[in-house]
Amino acid sequence: MRSYSGEQGIHAQDDAGKETGLGGALVQGGQLVAYLNQMMTNNFGEGYLRGGDIAVSFIKPVRPGDVITAKGIVREIRPDGARIRVLCEVWLENTGGEKTTVGTASAFTTG
Repeated sequence: MRSYSGEQGIHAQDDAGKETGLGGALVQGGQLVAYLNQMMTNNFGEGYLRGGDIAVSFIKPVRPGDVITAKGIVREIRPDGARIRVLCEVWLENTGGEKTTVGTASAFTTG
């Protein structure tokens, strides 16, 4: 996390996170979305990279050292022009099974 955000601030220092009322250092939102992007890319490849989208909300803090897992489920498959769009519910879970990040993502598929 320090490589991404530097040595100072709420993403690198527990004290900074506590001073701002966040309870300690937090994992960057961009890093969390990257885990979901990787999951979508692994499952849909170019169909996600070329025309996919994602929107998320951060609902529970993720702290340095937390182990999280990217998960998702297909909610709808529908025509989109000459292609097929897959609409997914996506989320990150901590080891306690609590959702920390929730949202939707979509990708094109060939069938």
